[in-house]
Amino acid sequence: MPSKDVFFPYGISNFAQVVNQGYVFVDKTIYLEKLELQKQKFVSFLRPRRFGKSLFISLLEYYYDTFYKEHFVKLFGKFYIGQNSTPFANSYRILYFNFSGIDTSTTENSRKSFNLSVKASLERFFVKYSNFSSRHQETIRQSQDAEEMLTLLFQTYTDTFPVYLLIDEYDHFTNEILTRNLEEFKVSISQNGYVRKFYEVIKNASQQGIVDRIFITGVSPITLDSLTSGFNILKHLSHEEEFHSMLGFCEEEVRSLLRLVLESPQKEESIMQDLHYYYNGYRFHPTCPNNIYNPDMVLYFLEHFKKKQTYPRQMLDPNIMPDYGKLKKMFEIADWKKNKQVLEEVLEKETITTELIYQFHFENGGGKKEFINFLYYLGNLTMQEEDIGGWIVFRIPNKVIENLYWQYYAHLLEQDAELPQTTETIPKAIRLMALSGNPQAFFEELEKLLQALSSRDFRKFDEKHIKMAIIALLIQANIFEIKSEREISKGGYLDLELYIRPNNFREHHQFALEIKYLKKEQESLLKEVMEEAKAQIKNYYQKDIVLQNKNLLHLIAVVILKDKVYWEEVKV
Repeated sequence: MPSKDVFFPYGISNFAQVVNQGYVFVDKTIYLEKLELQKQKFVSFLRPRRFGKSLFISLLEYYYDTFYKEHFVKLFGKFYIGQNSTPFANSYRILYFNFSGIDTSTTENSRKSFNLSVKASLERFFVKYSNFSSRHQETIRQSQDAEEMLTLLFQTYTDTFPVYLLIDEYDHFTNEILTRNLEEFKVSISQNGYVRKFYEVIKNASQQGIVDRIFITGVSPITLDSLTSGFNILKHLSHEEEFHSMLGFCEEEVRSLLRLVLESPQKEESIMQDLHYYYNGYRFHPTCPNNIYNPDMVLYFLEHFKKKQTYPRQMLDPNIMPDYGKLKKMFEIADWKKNKQVLEEVLEKETITTELIYQFHFENGGGKKEFINFLYYLGNLTMQEEDIGGWIVFRIPNKVIENLYWQYYAHLLEQDAELPQTTETIPKAIRLMALSGNPQAFFEELEKLLQALSSRDFRKFDEKHIKMAIIALLIQANIFEIKSEREISKGGYLDLELYIRPNNFREHHQFALEIKYLKKEQESLLKEVMEEAKAQIKNYYQKDIVLQNKNLLHLIAVVILKDKVYWEEVKV
């Protein structure tokens, strides 16, 4: 029976809190057994942001730490691993680092903040385990250098239990440095760089048997790859099919979570379709049959849905919005113009193909291949399928990420046109369009944009570019559900459809657009092309049951003559 007393661990990354405070936990503990059976002691596992990495690291800590041995049954008894415990349960001292809070505003702050973070982790280690003399602790505290602190710790380590070293968000701060200053990034991981030296100490401790196991999470392999021989002991499991679902939710897991709070079972399939559209789509192995949902997005939705059985007003989790700024910074890395071409290709063709990079090299800067892979590792692209020669076809994973792309593309259009950000006028025009059924105000805003673009831009303009500009403007208002190039029932592709979003709380007008583009020298064809567009969209309507079932639907034929918008509504 669905219950509003179900609590989802949205934003909670401490495993003990999840269990002890009665939150729902999707049992991933079978992967602890799988990891041990791998016989790989030093592991890295990469996934995009907000994919449950921190909670999994916490799971490892509570399972393997000697400190929590007496709590084993309470924490794990009802899960797979509690009934199938492995030989190494509660047999390690846990040394835990989290590098998500490093201040990277300047070169000096980056190093200082890194050192302080390492020191804080060692202090927690001393508090938890009492096997270190006060003299040794004080010697370590007096140091201000992460490499030296860690070296002193391992030199004085005499505990009978080996160390399991956990690092969460290992590359959070180095990725921030990379997007701010590529040269600073190279220096920090170079042979004498402070990041490289830190990992060299860990490698030495693993060779001595002090550090017996390592598990590192992060987003991209760039930092580890750049360390090369300084830290070449890891087994990368990120693209192993066996571990594809270790983080994130599969279809059945999402369905089971939804059933915990869904009061009307007949709505299950339609809701699952919406969740699939907005949050699913991640694939980290090209032949894996199932995609993965972003768990943060799903929990955000369910936490809201359980209260009143309604969708959140924003399907995009507000905590994802900072990713817009990160996306902008990513496109400004290295060759800006080539990166912009990647954006346009992804939005226009919806896929982009290159080989998957397992190891990055930035000695000569990054090219198109490196940039596409960077977008993939950060979760802005995902695998669709394997192409010839082992290359990978990448695509945008879901609607949430697609909206981030379009928002950024709108910013670029306004920047290229040297227009001020139209944060008020465009959403206002779109809102009027939805409420009145008249798109005139919106098309006037589109004209302003097109007229402000240079003549040079129009040399490459066609219907696709016009359509991309329209979508980029429409996405700013968060009113319409935008569908592009949907294949209708009996052949043909409709350019754009603007429907009521599943989270809209009132009915409004909806639109289907057929778009044509003419260059200035083709002005004599305007009337003929307009009639063609009108006939085409009317034909689509007569063939397609989806269009016929839409309330307050307007069929609009649009012809763009260079930078002038002409439109007519088609009556049926």
